[in-house]
Amino acid sequence: MAEQIPFSIIENLLMKLGSSISQEIGLMYGVRSELGNLQDKLSMIKDFLVDAEEHQQKSHAVATLVQRLKDVVYDADDLFDDFAAEELQRNSDVKGRFAGQVSDFFSSSNHLTFRFKMGHRIKAIRERLDDIGNDMSKFNFIPRVISDVQIRNRGRETCSVVEKSHRIMGRDEDKRQIIELLLQSSSQKSLSMVGIVGMGGLGKTTLAQLVYNVEGVANYFDLKMWVCVSDDFDVKIVVRSVIKSATNRDVENLELDQLQQLLRQNLDGKRYLLVLDDVWNKDKKKWGQFMTLLPVGANGSKVLVTTRSTRVASVMGIDSPYIVEGLKDDESWELFESLAFRKEEKRHQNLVSIGKDIVKMCKGVPLVIETLGRILYFKTEESQWLNIRNNRSLMLLGDKNDILPVLRLSYDNLPIHLKQCFAYCALFPKDYVIKKRLLVRLWMAQGYIQPSHENECLEDVGDEYFKNLLTRSLFQEVEERDMFGDAILSYKMHDLIHDLAQSVVKSDIIVLTDDVQTIPKRVHHVSLFRATNEVPKDLMDKPIRTFCMECCSDDHYITDRFISSLECLRVLKISFIQHKLPTSIAKLSHLRYLDLSHGSFENLPSAITRLKHLLILKLNCCFKLKELPRNMKKLINLRHLEIDECYGLTYMPSGLGELTKLQTVTLFAVGSDSGECRHNRIGRLSELEFLNLRGQLEITGLSNARGSEVRVANLGAKQYLEILTLNWRLGGEVPIKESEETLLVMESLRPHPNLKVLFIESFTGVRFPNWMMNDGSNLLFPNLVKIRIWYCYRCKVLPPFGQLPSLKHLEFYNLEAVEYMKDYPLSAKPLFPSLKTLHILDMPNLKGWGMREVAAEQTPSYPYLEDLSLMNISTELCLHLIAVSSSLKSLCVSRIKDLISLPEGLQHVSTLQTLEIEDFSCMETLPDWIGLLTSLTKLTLIDCPKLTSLPEEMRSLRNLQTLKINYCPYLSQRCQKEMGEDWPKISHIPQILIDKEWWDGL
Repeated sequence: MAEQIPFSIIENLLMKLGSSISQEIGLMYGVRSELGNLQDKLSMIKDFLVDAEEHQQKSHAVATLVQRLKDVVYDADDLFDDFAAEELQRNSDVKGRFAGQVSDFFSSSNHLTFRFKMGHRIKAIRERLDDIGNDMSKFNFIPRVISDVQIRNRGRETCSVVEKSHRIMGRDEDKRQIIELLLQSSSQKSLSMVGIVGMGGLGKTTLAQLVYNVEGVANYFDLKMWVCVSDDFDVKIVVRSVIKSATNRDVENLELDQLQQLLRQNLDGKRYLLVLDDVWNKDKKKWGQFMTLLPVGANGSKVLVTTRSTRVASVMGIDSPYIVEGLKDDESWELFESLAFRKEEKRHQNLVSIGKDIVKMCKGVPLVIETLGRILYFKTEESQWLNIRNNRSLMLLGDKNDILPVLRLSYDNLPIHLKQCFAYCALFPKDYVIKKRLLVRLWMAQGYIQPSHENECLEDVGDEYFKNLLTRSLFQEVEERDMFGDAILSYKMHDLIHDLAQSVVKSDIIVLTDDVQTIPKRVHHVSLFRATNEVPKDLMDKPIRTFCMECCSDDHYITDRFISSLECLRVLKISFIQHKLPTSIAKLSHLRYLDLSHGSFENLPSAITRLKHLLILKLNCCFKLKELPRNMKKLINLRHLEIDECYGLTYMPSGLGELTKLQTVTLFAVGSDSGECRHNRIGRLSELEFLNLRGQLEITGLSNARGSEVRVANLGAKQYLEILTLNWRLGGEVPIKESEETLLVMESLRPHPNLKVLFIESFTGVRFPNWMMNDGSNLLFPNLVKIRIWYCYRCKVLPPFGQLPSLKHLEFYNLEAVEYMKDYPLSAKPLFPSLKTLHILDMPNLKGWGMREVAAEQTPSYPYLEDLSLMNISTELCLHLIAVSSSLKSLCVSRIKDLISLPEGLQHVSTLQTLEIEDFSCMETLPDWIGLLTSLTKLTLIDCPKLTSLPEEMRSLRNLQTLKINYCPYLSQRCQKEMGEDWPKISHIPQILIDKEWWDGL
């Protein structure tokens, strides 16, 4: 049994032992010689660890030795944490005492007791290391240097690598045959099943995805659903997933009979395609129960299953599944060649020859080819390629269709510092969507990230680690981009790669499920992602370094006794705590990462400021939180304070500016000048002056701010801030009065040109600041991608946003006094050259864009505008904006006075997919030309009391999937299922909602 060696923690320990701080601690506590001996012994052992790691694969005795070393290293890490925490607390206490009390501290019994206790712990650890060192000498390990701690990405861009990792080779015929199976009509009354079977890594899921997204398949089926099943075939969970895929609605709290009703409402009468991906269930009873709940649907409905097992397919009633074979030799080589060699490199003929041998041994399995190709991309020596070719696991591939030993090569060939980072991902369940930022911060908390010099940012190094793992295909991108439309933020692991991570960590990491009956003795990392009745009591007093609970589970067991028993924790994540926080959290002295988001508590324990090692504190969406601890400044290592949407906070504690490592403060509440501020309890905005903030910042309560403190805060120098929200509200209070101070504050809030997103709420001034109004804002803010302004009731003129070159999203809400947007009519440049989304709501006095007349010759063209929402604006402006928007995909029009019909210009927008019409008191019918909107998939009609009928041309909307009609009494009556006069015009539409009642078309 192989064990992971915590190389990064060992490196950290040696660095600490050799530091001047360690020398000072040794002198102060009388343990200098013991620490020196500990350093020598650990340094000697480290030299043999690389060789020991390789030998433990073949020797149980070596694996046991490595486990003993791992245990003692963790204990030594805890020891130094305790030393550091005690020293930091001592310094903090000394600062807070009067001079006459300082000498009492050094002679206190607490200090002497601590010194005595630590001396014994050091001695015990050194003796254990001595024993390990003696035992290691029996194995004749060869000393080898750990030389790859800072191997960097060799230049391949992440985006191009990911695109190549999704390159599909040799599957055209497979795709054609499966499509043919899906489109076959059936005379059977039962639901037809199609199975794709093949060993892991052949690309079954990719093949199913290809078929799922083919236009012909999409047109054939009324409804498509995709559910990833994986290991645990829980009938209720699978049914919920089917409903969510069909309706895009969560149904977490419903029982099976209610779920069955929802299934029938959404699937009955429809020709649907349901993909069940990665099925492992061999229990006929469970499958039978699921099929009983699943409606048969219209003739031609299909269930497409992917699985590794023909037995699973048989249990599901699939007698002749489609068997996926490996790639052909030429296809395999083409895939390998694109990954293992650089395009611009001159290829050594010997490497090409060896590479072709390797490809033949891969048996046409794409995942293996990709894995080995990416490994060899980083290797240029012939001997390194030969080591792969001669690997026994590769030679045996195909005998048992077990590719895990081959994938193990991708782990074995990782740089030392990346091995533990990869293995830690076993903390997440299969198919879990992993946020990169979360993972990097967890690595930081565990001490896995090793910067090459002290000024290198840990977060940047962690990003580099992640890119390195990504280039080796150990992660797959999930389609989720940030609000700028740029970076992929989320990732998954292929289930086989997840199996690999689990095989590496063994019992070191467990994901708790109801099936977990016993807790391994040496477990170090525990996670819970599904609600369970109770966390096993066996977790208590285990050397756990991570406890992650991310679910709405009963939290009655999260007691002081339970928390205090987990004294080794580095990471504690407990979401949705409904009760008072256990005060024992403040005793977790090793804690680096604390996430209590979505909690219902009002306060944090004041003693939490004793967590001197804390790096990350997350309290997002703790809506009842009233205040942060007064002595937050004592959290001297804090780097990230996330308090998104904690709008119950009415002030910030003083001293945040002293936290020099702080990079993230997602919310800063500016408190009132009265009361508590006189006692220096309230922090002012000026405390942000020297903080090198990154990411996002929301400032609330700006009505309490002063221009002088805002100028000192110097937002214009914070080049790494990307998202800035300026909010004059504080809690539920809405500011009303304008003052000269308001304008001074706004003028002083000018951000850095690198800003990408700007939100402004409840500004009480009559005009926006000069930095927004001046000509040349396109040069001042060239990177702005999104702007949202709402509830600024007094402003009359909007800034010249049309000049911003990168602006993609622009939203205005409740700007009732605004009359126009400032513009420069002599400018030859088009307005809004990059705009994709435009929302204008409740701006009745808005006459047009800029000084240009609406009908002027030079009008904005909006070449990329896709999403347009208009409510309570002038009819003239509404008609103009629709007329010039030729690329629209979504349009929402509401409460446009005097508009009695849809604008004529809309009939030419052939790209329109979603149309919503709301609150039109004068509209009597839809125009006949609505049949020209052939791309329309969703039509919503709300609160149109005079709308009495639908045109015959509704029959032409063959792509229309959803029709919603609410608060249109005449029309609702005419569209009654099978009885209404207009029902034949809409009966072809799969989903129809009339007055909150779902119906199905034919």
